[in-house]
Amino acid sequence: MNNLLARTGLRGLLGCGLGVLGVGLGALPAQEPIGPIEPPVAPEQSEVTELMDLVRDGAFSAPGYARTTLVRTQKKIGEWQVDLGDVDVLVGESCPPGYRGNVIDLNGTRSGSIYQAVPVQQGLRYTVKFLAAGKWAGNDNRPRVVTVRLGKQKMTFSIAKPADWSPSAVDWKWYTADLLAQGTQAALRFTSETSRTAEGPMIAAVSLYAPKGPPGPLSSIPVPLPADLEKYIANRERAIALGKALFWDMQVGSDGRTACATCHWHAGADMRLKNTVHPGAPGSNFGPQYPQSASLFADAVRKFRGVNGTLKSEDFPFHKVLQPLAPADRQGQPSKGNPVLRDTREVAGSQGVLTEDFIAVVRGRSADLGKPVLNPVFSMHGVNVRQVTGRNSPTTINAVFFDRLFWDGRANRYFNGVNPFGDLDPEARVYFAEADGSMSRVMVRIDNAALASQATGPAISPVEMSWDGRRFSELARKLLPLRPLALQQVSPDDSVLGCFCDESGHGLCGKKTSYSQLIREAFKPEWWSGRRLTSEGFTHMEANFSLYWGLAIMMYESTLVSDQAPYDRWAAGDRSALSPLAKEGLKIFMNEGRCINCHSSPEFAGATVSELRGVLSNDGGVERMQMSTGIAVYDGGFYNIGVRPTFEDIGVGAAHPLFGPLSYSRQEQLGRNPEPKVVVSQDQRLAVNGAFKTPTLRNVSLTGPYMHNGGMKSLREVVEFYVRGGDFPDQNRQDLAADIRPLEGMYGSEFKVAALVEFLEHLTDERVRGQKAPFDHPELVIPNGHAEECYDEAMDQLLVIPANGRDGGEGLWTFEQTLQRGMQWRSGSGRYPESKYPTAPVNDIPPAELIPGDPLPLPKSPAEGAVKPPIYWRD
Repeated sequence: MNNLLARTGLRGLLGCGLGVLGVGLGALPAQEPIGPIEPPVAPEQSEVTELMDLVRDGAFSAPGYARTTLVRTQKKIGEWQVDLGDVDVLVGESCPPGYRGNVIDLNGTRSGSIYQAVPVQQGLRYTVKFLAAGKWAGNDNRPRVVTVRLGKQKMTFSIAKPADWSPSAVDWKWYTADLLAQGTQAALRFTSETSRTAEGPMIAAVSLYAPKGPPGPLSSIPVPLPADLEKYIANRERAIALGKALFWDMQVGSDGRTACATCHWHAGADMRLKNTVHPGAPGSNFGPQYPQSASLFADAVRKFRGVNGTLKSEDFPFHKVLQPLAPADRQGQPSKGNPVLRDTREVAGSQGVLTEDFIAVVRGRSADLGKPVLNPVFSMHGVNVRQVTGRNSPTTINAVFFDRLFWDGRANRYFNGVNPFGDLDPEARVYFAEADGSMSRVMVRIDNAALASQATGPAISPVEMSWDGRRFSELARKLLPLRPLALQQVSPDDSVLGCFCDESGHGLCGKKTSYSQLIREAFKPEWWSGRRLTSEGFTHMEANFSLYWGLAIMMYESTLVSDQAPYDRWAAGDRSALSPLAKEGLKIFMNEGRCINCHSSPEFAGATVSELRGVLSNDGGVERMQMSTGIAVYDGGFYNIGVRPTFEDIGVGAAHPLFGPLSYSRQEQLGRNPEPKVVVSQDQRLAVNGAFKTPTLRNVSLTGPYMHNGGMKSLREVVEFYVRGGDFPDQNRQDLAADIRPLEGMYGSEFKVAALVEFLEHLTDERVRGQKAPFDHPELVIPNGHAEECYDEAMDQLLVIPANGRDGGEGLWTFEQTLQRGMQWRSGSGRYPESKYPTAPVNDIPPAELIPGDPLPLPKSPAEGAVKPPIYWRD
C-alpha cells in the first residue's frame, strides 16, 4: 500500500477530507487482510508488516495516454483488459486531489467492464480498496453503480449524486470490499451497472491486499487509562482496593442486597435462571422512540409468559428454525422447507430491585427506606417481584478496552464525574476544594474513562440497584458510616482486599479501612477536603461520591484483563497451545466465517480504543459501509446483525431525552463532531438503528446466554445463527451489516461448526474459570427469583457464592451446563434470612463527617399470626 501511495501521490491526501486508506470513507469497514490457511505466529507489536498489493498498475498509469481516450472491448489499458462495453481513460480530468495516476470512467459511451488476473489462495478473504465517484454531465441523476468481483464473489456499490457535485468538485471516496477467493487464480473485475449513459462510475487507486496473520496476544495492546489520572488519584493501589470493595459490596443496593457484582459475578456476566425474563422489545434504553417500537413493546407485554419463571434448555434459542444450519423460510417467498418453529420477543436479562420510590437512607442500615409502587409488569397478584433488565448483562472482564460501554454505547468515553453521558451532559459538575475550604463547582472531562461512565449508571438505576429517586450523595450518606463489605466474607488471601480483612472474617477492618479513609488515601485532597456543606446540606465527600465511585471502579475493572488464554500462548509462539480442531476453527474464523471482520484485533471485539483511536486506529468512530440497501454511515464497532427486528430495540440509534443521540454518526450529522475524520452531511443515510456494540469473544464459553437479548444458550447456537445469515435479514435490511449473509460453505457442516466452537473455547483464560487472581472476589449473596409461596412481599431465594482468594476456587460452569444441572451454588447459610431489610454494623466514624439527624424507624412487620392468602408464581 505504501508503494501505491508513493506512486499516486496520495500520501498527502490522507487525513485531508477523504479519510485514511483503511476503514474511514470506505463502503465496508476496512479490515486488515486476514488469516492464511496455516496461520503464522502473530508478529510482535513493534514489527512493521508491509502488506503486499497484488494489483499491477492500480493507478492506470500505463504509458501511451497523453489525453482522455476511449478504450473499447478487447483492448488493454496496461495490465487491465476491457472485456465488456467501453471505458474512458481520463488523463488529468476529474482526478482526486494529489493523485498522480489516471482515472477510469466505466461508461465510455455505454457501461463497460475491466479486469486483470491476480494470484490468490483458495478459501482466503482478500480486501479490495479503491477510490470511486460518479460522473453526471447531463440530466441523468441516477446513482452510479459499480460492482467489484474477485472470481465469482462480488459486491455492488451505489454512488448517489452529491448535492454540490460539479465537474470540478468530484466527491471521491474510499471503498473496500472483502471477498473470498475460490481458486488459485481469479479475475479482479470492475463493472458499471449504470446503463444507457455515457457518464458512469469512476474508479482510481485500486489495490488488492493478500491476507496476513490473525490477531496477536492481548498483552500486545496497552490498557487504555486516562492520561490525566494523576490529577485525581493520589494512590492507585488504594483506588483499586476502593473500587473492588464498592463493586462487590451488597450494601450499595437500596435493598441492601444488590451489588454491581450481582449482575457480573460469573466471568463478569450473569447466569441466574429464575426470574430473569423481560417481556422484550423495550424500544431503547429510554423506552420506545418510534411509533412501531411502542406497538411492539405493548404486544410483547401482552404475550409475556409471566414473572418468576425458571429458564430451561428447551426455551432456547428464542428464535428457533427447523434446520438451524440453513436459511429459514422468508415471508412472502417460496418455502425452502425450513420454517420458524418458535419466536419470542422476550429477553433473558438480570434481576434488579423491587419497584419502590426512595424516601431516605437510614443510618446504620444497609437498606434504604422506600415506598413500594406497584409495577404492572413485574408483579403478580398485586405484589411486586424483582424487575428484570431489558438486555443481557455483558462481561466486565476486558471491558477496559472499549471506547464506549453498555450495549448501546451510552457510557461515554469522557467521564464527567456525575453520570454515564460524558460530554453530552453540559451541566455535569463536581466540587473542587479551594485553599480557604470553600468549594467551587467545576467541569471535568476525563478521556479514556468509559468504565467510570458506565459505573455511575446502575448504582442509581431504579431497575438495577436503587429505589427510584436516590442520588449518589444519598448513597454516600448511607455507605460512609458502614463497614465496607460488612455483610460478606472476605478471604484473607484476596489479591486486593486480603490485607484489609477484618479479624471477624466479614468485611474490611472498620477502624482502618472505612470508605471515607480509602477515599482520602486514594484521591487528591482537593476532591474531598472541602469544609463547607453544599446548598443541599451534603459534605464534600458526599457531594463528590459519584466521582470517586466511577474512577475507583474503573481502576479495579482495569485490572480484570484476561490475557492468558491458550490463544494468547499460541499467538506468542507456542504452537501446541491450540488443538488441531481449534486451528481449523481459527481458519474458519479468519476466512469463510467472516468472524474477524467484526471481532478483530487481540481484543476479539469491536468499538475498542485501540481500533478507533489507539495503536490500531485508522479512522475514528464514524465509518462508511456497504449495507444491504447501499452505502451508509455507521458507528465503528456497532452493527445490526439481525438478532431481533430493528425497532424492538434500536440500540445505539437511540437518543437521550435531554442530551441527544448516542450515535457518533448522528452527533456528527448534527455538527457535534466528536470524531472529525469523517464528515457526515445532512443527506447521507445512517445505519445505526438496531446496532449494538460488538462484544469481546474472550472467555465467551463462560458468558452465556448470548447476544443482547440473551436468546442463545450455547456457542453452537451462536454459530448456527451466523451460518444461516441472521434471523431477520429482511426486516432489518435498511440497517443490516453487510457481512450478515448466509455462510454457504458451512451449510450442514457439523465439522466446521465444531471446529469454530472449539476455537472460541480456546479464548478462555483458565484464571477466569478458576476464579483466580485478579478474578478472585469476596463472598456474594445473590437473589435467584422468589419463593413459590409468599404473602405481602416477594421473598428472595438466595444463592451464596463463596469468597475466593488469589488461588481461586471451584471452576465456573457454562450457561448450558447450568441449564442442565441447575445453579452451581445452593443457598444453605442461615446467616442470610429471606428478609427484605438486612442490617450491617456501623463504623466508628467521627461525628463531623456525618450530617446529624435522627434515624428513621424501621417499617413495621405484619402482626404475628395474621393469615394472608399465599401467592403462587407461574413458571
